[in-house]
Amino acid sequence: MKYMIPLLLACFLFIACGAREDSELPSAVDLTPQAQQFVTKLSEGDYTGCVSEFDATMKSKLPEAKLEEVWKTIIDQVGAYEKQLDMRQTREGGYDVVYITCQFEKSKLDVKVVYNTDKEVTGLWFRPTK
Repeated sequence: MKYMIPLLLACFLFIACGAREDSELPSAVDLTPQAQQFVTKLSEGDYTGCVSEFDATMKSKLPEAKLEEVWKTIIDQVGAYEKQLDMRQTREGGYDVVYITCQFEKSKLDVKVVYNTDKEVTGLWFRPTK
């Protein structure tokens, strides 16, 4: 459990959007396949492909090298990525949000991928599953 605190602190540093968890309203557009593919790219080390889906703010806050560093830090803390387990999409603070629950060697994490109206990634969190 001691590894979760640095993980959470590191993840909160890389947030670019102000999405709030205030609504469980469904989105009009299903973004779960796009989010699943995003996590697959991340797990395969395709950081260029991931960053190409970012909006301008995310590209400046979390460029390819920094995204790679964050991912490697997560792997160091929770072990090797294994697979995607579950997903759900919500609407929060005017943004479409997809949660992908992922199994890692030592624990499960939710990858929270936040999309703007242009279907660009505008926020990215890694957090323990609820």
